[in-house]
Amino acid sequence: MTDDHPLTYQQAMDLSLRDQIARYEELTDRDLMARSIAILQARGEYDENKHPGTGEHQPLTVAEHLEMLALGEAIARYYRHPSQVDRAVKAGASWDQIADATGATEDAARAAYREWAEGQHKYTGMGDDEYAAAIEAAGGPQAAPVPDSGAENTRRLNAIREVLSHFNWEFDDRQLALEAIERIAGGGQP
Repeated sequence: MTDDHPLTYQQAMDLSLRDQIARYEELTDRDLMARSIAILQARGEYDENKHPGTGEHQPLTVAEHLEMLALGEAIARYYRHPSQVDRAVKAGASWDQIADATGATEDAARAAYREWAEGQHKYTGMGDDEYAAAIEAAGGPQAAPVPDSGAENTRRLNAIREVLSHFNWEFDDRQLALEAIERIAGGGQP
């Protein structure tokens, strides 16, 4: 990683989860210390005999901030992976509990789980019986898709605009917004 070529999400994914977390914590700790020292200095309260030295706690570079973003996204996707929902379902969690744990509505959690199961069945070899069990656990068969039409495309576009109108690009989770848009584009609900 250099300032010209900061770590990307794909490169972060090549690291083990343990290495991702360790590096993220290292950068976070240094960033926190550098910011704390800067605040103390700005207030005129910094005492080099009492506080950590500035030499070992330099502010992060642009590349290191980007590295934190890439690492944070890789870690979040690991822990937020739909297979975690599958394990909770198989362990006997209710959809109400899953919705509470994921910060989603029950319907959204069920829809995301059905979508994940369909992808597993279609692309990764989930067997027919396991797929049927997942769809049943999600609450039955998915509604038949509505044929594409001008009205349906307009509904989808309006639903996407609605998601984006409430999205705060500075603070909200971009991945969740993209997943909602993908569900809408596929004919589902946000």
